[in-house]
Amino acid sequence: MGATLLCELGLFLLCTLVCSGHTQDAVLTIEPNWSSYFIGEFVTFKCDMNEGRDTDWYYKINKDGRDYVPYSSHKDYTLEISSTGHSGEYQCSGRWKGLHHTKNSNTVFITVLDRPRATLTAGTTIIPVGGSVTLTCSVQSSDGWKYEWFRRTQTTSEGKIRDQQNRDIRVSEGGIYSCRGTRGNPVYYTDRSDDVTIEKTISNKVVVKQQPNWPQIFRGETITLTCEVQEGGETTEWEYEWRGPSTPTQWTHNNDVTFRVSESSSGDYMCKSRRRDDSYSSTEWSEAFTLSASNKPRTTLTAGTTIIPVGGSVTLTCSVQSSDGWKYEWFRRTQTTYEVQIRDQQNRDIRVSQGGIYSCRGTRGNPVYYTDQSDEVTIEITFSNKVVLKQQPNWPQIFRGETITLTCEVQEGGETTEWEYEWRGPRTPTQWTHNNDVTFRVSESSSGDYMCKSRRRDDSYSSTEWSEAFTLSASNKPRATLTAGTTIIPVGGSVTLTCSVQSSDGWKYEWFGRIQRTSDVQIRDQQNRDIRVSQGGIYSCRGTRGNPVYYTDISDDVTIEKTFSNKVVVKQQPNWPQIFRGETITLTCEVQEGGETTEWEYEWRGPRTPTQWTHNNDVTFRVSESSSGDYMCKSRRRDDSYSSTEWSEAFTLSASTGIETPMLTCCSIP
Repeated sequence: MGATLLCELGLFLLCTLVCSGHTQDAVLTIEPNWSSYFIGEFVTFKCDMNEGRDTDWYYKINKDGRDYVPYSSHKDYTLEISSTGHSGEYQCSGRWKGLHHTKNSNTVFITVLDRPRATLTAGTTIIPVGGSVTLTCSVQSSDGWKYEWFRRTQTTSEGKIRDQQNRDIRVSEGGIYSCRGTRGNPVYYTDRSDDVTIEKTISNKVVVKQQPNWPQIFRGETITLTCEVQEGGETTEWEYEWRGPSTPTQWTHNNDVTFRVSESSSGDYMCKSRRRDDSYSSTEWSEAFTLSASNKPRTTLTAGTTIIPVGGSVTLTCSVQSSDGWKYEWFRRTQTTYEVQIRDQQNRDIRVSQGGIYSCRGTRGNPVYYTDQSDEVTIEITFSNKVVLKQQPNWPQIFRGETITLTCEVQEGGETTEWEYEWRGPRTPTQWTHNNDVTFRVSESSSGDYMCKSRRRDDSYSSTEWSEAFTLSASNKPRATLTAGTTIIPVGGSVTLTCSVQSSDGWKYEWFGRIQRTSDVQIRDQQNRDIRVSQGGIYSCRGTRGNPVYYTDISDDVTIEKTFSNKVVVKQQPNWPQIFRGETITLTCEVQEGGETTEWEYEWRGPRTPTQWTHNNDVTFRVSESSSGDYMCKSRRRDDSYSSTEWSEAFTLSASTGIETPMLTCCSIP
C-alpha cells in the first residue's frame, strides 16, 4: 500500500512538472573549456538534467552518435586524452530512475592535437650595453596557457626563473634560455622550446691588427692577425672568437691567428672577446679588417746599362711592386758555370764590375717569403780593343745579286787573342761565332747598317764595343750602256765602241756581235771598256766583276755599218732637161763597180721613194707637184747587210706646170 502510494505520488509530480511546463533540456558542459586539447591533457564532461535531483538520474556519454560511456550514477566523467582519436562530437543522456523517462543534452565538439612544443623568440640575441632584450614564449593555441622560464650557462645547471609566468619577459643577463607552456589541473606541460643563447655586450672595444703590417699581402706569405681588447683599469682574462673566410669560429684563449695566405684567404676578418668567467657577456664585433691576397709578385731587375765601360761598373736595381720590408738576394751565372748567390748583397741597388748573367728576388717576413725570381739580365764588360768592319770587294756601289763579304777586324795589342764575333744588321746572324766574316748575296732586304763586336773565347761576358756602323745600300741591277762615236765605218777605217756601267769600279766587259741571220757571238779577247771594230753588224755588251762573277744586264743593241768605196749615181730616164707634171719618169741607182760583178740591194731617200732596202735599182712614178725635191740612193751587197756605199749626190727634180705655147702672128696680104 505504501509503495503504491509513493509510485503514484512520483508519477503525479512528473506529470505535474511536464504538464505545467517546468521541464528543461539536459546540458552537457566540459572543463576546462579549451578550444582544442592536446594528447596527455584531461577533460571532464558534466551532465546536468535540470530536473529533479542529481541522484534521480542515470547518466551516459555518447560520441559521434554512439554509446561511449555506459549509464552510471555519476554525472561527471573525466577523460584522459591519449590520442587524436578522441576528437569528435560528444553528448550526454539521462534516464529517470524507476521510470522510462530519458533526456538528451546538447552536443560538444572536441578537437585533439599532438603534444605541442613551445616556441621561444627574441627580438635580438645581443643585449646592448646597459640594456635588455625581450623574450617571447608561445604555444600554437594560446587558451589558458601560463609559462615557465629556464636559464643555464655552460658552467651552471639549468634553473627555473622565479616569478616569471608571463608570455613575454625582459632579461638583462646573458645565458641559454628556454621555456614551456602549462595549463589545467592536473598541470599539463608542453614540450620544451629550443634553446636561445643570449649574449650581453660589454663596453670594451676590440681591434684587429696585422703583423707584419705590410700594405700589400701576397699569396704564400705568413701573417698573424691579433685581436686586441682596449681594457679599463683592471686586467681581465679574455677569450676570443673570429669571423672570417677561413678562421676558426669557436672561442679560444689565443688572441691571434697565424696562417699562410692563399687565394681563399681574401675577405673581411672580425673578432670579439668575452671574459673567461662569463661566457655569455662579450664585446661587440670589431670593425672589419679587409685582407686582399695578391698574386705572388715577380721582381724586376733593371740596369742603367748592360755594358760595363772600360775600367768602370754598372748599377743593377731589384724592385718589387710593393717595396715595404723587402730585402734582396742576388745571383750570377755564366754559360759555363752554375748560378751562385752573391754574398753580402741584400740591398736594392748593387754595383758590379764583372760580366755575367744576373738575376734577383725579394725576401721578407719570418718565415721568409720569396718572390719569383726576376728575368735575367746579361751584363758585358767592354775591352779597349777597337773593331772595324770592312767590305770585300770594296766597291763604292753594290748591286742586288752581287756577292760580298763583310769582315770584322780587331785591332789587337801585343798578344794574339782568339776571338768570337757577333753581328748586328738586317740579315746577318746575331749569335756569337768563331768566324770573323759573313758572305752573302745582296738583295733588296740587305740594305741597312751593319756592326760587329768581338769577345775573347775564354770570357763570354767581356767584349769590345760595337764597331762604327757600315751602311750598305743595295742598288738595282745595272744595265751596261754602249755608245759609238759613229755608226758608219768609213772606207778603210774603223769605229770605237764604248761600254760603261754607272759605277766603273772593278768592271770588266764582255762584247757580243751578230748579223740579222746569226745569233749573238761573244767577241773573244775583248774585255776592255773601249774596242775598235772595222766590220759592220749589231753590237752589244755587259759588265762583269767579282767572284763569283756578277753580270750587269746587256746593253741595248747598236748597229754599225761599213762604207764601201764604190760610187753611186742617180740617173733619170727620159733625160729631158725639163719635166712636167703628169709625165712618167724612171730614176736609176747606178753603182760604179770594179772588176767583179756584185749583186746589190738599194735604198732610196727622197720625197716619195721607199726607204727600205730592195733588189730593184730603179723607181718609176708619174710626176706630180709633190714629186719635186732631192733624190739620193745607196747600195749594199746582198751578202753583207751592214756594209754599204755612201749616199749618192742629190738628184734634184723640179716638176713644171705645163708646156709653153708659141705666139702666132698674122700678117696682112698686100
